[in-house]
Amino acid sequence: MVQDVKDPLKEVFDESSFDDNERGKKGRRKKVHLDLKCPLCESGVKYVTYKDVYQLKKFTSVRGKIISTEKSGVCAKHQRQLAKSIKRARYIGLMPYVALDA
Repeated sequence: MVQDVKDPLKEVFDESSFDDNERGKKGRRKKVHLDLKCPLCESGVKYVTYKDVYQLKKFTSVRGKIISTEKSGVCAKHQRQLAKSIKRARYIGLMPYVALDA
């Protein structure tokens, strides 16, 4: 005689518990988009220049990589300007390509 044992995880991950709006194709969850306001648009910046290194450093990681739009909350227009300005500042020597390891 085998008793029917209830699986506690089955109740948590039951298919009926997920809302249909949260699921995309093939049962995958959709990404949640946050409504972040562009900090450059709010401050009234029309164009990002390579000369303002302090502002450009805010949009680079500790290692020197350009932070993505999703993490920084910058609009597409300013993200393109930031990428171009950071690359120009690196070429001229105002910013490092990579950070030095400790």
